[in-house]
Amino acid sequence: MLKGKMKFIIAIGAIAFAVAYLVYGGVRETMVYYLTVEELHARVPDVYGERVRVSGNVIPGTIKHGADGALAFSISDGAGAVDVNYNGIVPDVFKDDVEAVVEGVYSESGVFQADILLAKCPTKYESTDVLYNDQGTPQGTSY
Repeated sequence: MLKGKMKFIIAIGAIAFAVAYLVYGGVRETMVYYLTVEELHARVPDVYGERVRVSGNVIPGTIKHGADGALAFSISDGAGAVDVNYNGIVPDVFKDDVEAVVEGVYSESGVFQADILLAKCPTKYESTDVLYNDQGTPQGTSY
């Protein structure tokens, strides 16, 4: 009877170890450092070839669309700038001066090769005073 319990405990331990190993491996593969442009430049040369995520505002006038669907632009956080090359689906809200998050690899040539591009939606809130006229009805309507 004792041998049966011991086999059961060993089997449960092996299963728990296997599950923990799979979870650790999955988390490690998807874990990506999130940096500002300034932090990216501060980590050179250690960051070369390492997968990172960088955030910054798209510098106006730098967006260039290639014939093959490639996109080149620059982002800045106010302290530094980085050139980005991206090939993929471009978000609808991507334009000059929008906050962008790119994920990929920073090369020794100083160009960030992105394979993921996210554009943050600008949030605009208006005061309710602006939305309603003096009679308390929404502007642009008449009752």
